[in-house]
Amino acid sequence: MNRALRNAVTVLLLTLAELGAQAATKNKLVDFSGTWKLNAKKSRGAPEWRPDTVLVVLQSPQQIHFTYFLNDDARQPFESHDYVTNGKEAPLYTSANERTFYSVRWNDKNVLQVKIHHLVRAEIADTDWSETDIWTLSDDGKTLTNRVSDGKLIVYDRAEREKPLQY
Repeated sequence: MNRALRNAVTVLLLTLAELGAQAATKNKLVDFSGTWKLNAKKSRGAPEWRPDTVLVVLQSPQQIHFTYFLNDDARQPFESHDYVTNGKEAPLYTSANERTFYSVRWNDKNVLQVKIHHLVRAEIADTDWSETDIWTLSDDGKTLTNRVSDGKLIVYDRAEREKPLQY
């Protein structure tokens, strides 16, 4: 192989490798993991939670875990959710007259969709409805936002210091 052809092939291979690396980086999901504090001032229609509510998020490639605490010093969470992020519907919980399912998937590299489907059995008629939460992380990684299907906007700011989980 002559030198010019070898150089052209080398440049082509290096270019393809660089494009592949850029594509892999571009499609990599952001990590929501961290400790987040409710920002009641930026939130709209937020739940009746205390203004010092803390959210701890743990994320792996196929799962995400949300744990809510009343404040930084709380030892026990008041709410917790574990989701598999493959987009397939799975059981969330079952009670005497209600069955609830969830499906969670990534819509974009920094957008997580959580859909909850409720089925309630009653004597007269069964009812069902769905809720959809859209979680997004700001480009700078400092703000986590939850847009709820009922119009609520719940905003969390990344905590200044990371605190280890205590449960």
